[in-house]
Amino acid sequence: MKGKRCSINSTDSRQSPEIVHDYQSLQSLAKNFGGRTYDIDKPSDRQAIKLSLLRSMRPQALKVLEEIAASYHQTFDRPLPVSSLVRPEQYQQALHRVNRNAVLIDTPPHSTGLAFDIDYRYMSAAEQSFLMAALARMKDEGRIEVIRERSANYHVFAFIDGVRPSNEVITAS
Repeated sequence: MKGKRCSINSTDSRQSPEIVHDYQSLQSLAKNFGGRTYDIDKPSDRQAIKLSLLRSMRPQALKVLEEIAASYHQTFDRPLPVSSLVRPEQYQQALHRVNRNAVLIDTPPHSTGLAFDIDYRYMSAAEQSFLMAALARMKDEGRIEVIRERSANYHVFAFIDGVRPSNEVITAS
């Protein structure tokens, strides 16, 4: 879709009401986002607002991270070592050249604001066990997906509604 105009017509019956509503919400947000106006029909403005939106963690991921970090700090009296938070797609592509764990898909998890990495490299066995138990509990509750990476990180992805999507949605995406 690069270089093409993006337009949604609320009278076009081929477009779902959800898409039209989301587009209208984004258009409204773009009219005054951080004191700046964006025209989401222009590719350069779409890119600029996208980068602005992806500069912070989304509330769902922040809630998960704060819960894990508070519990870890209370138990071990030290901060949870977080090694990565939000990163733009361009950085993700550059990172892939030196880190094979950095995925190259249309929307990498770290670019959504819903993913973060916890570094377990310098944790004691007790700290690692505690963290694995906390992450396993959240995964069993369907709140997160977690991968233990060979590079001494747990890659944590928080689900947007705090609930794991259906297998059909995962397969479709």
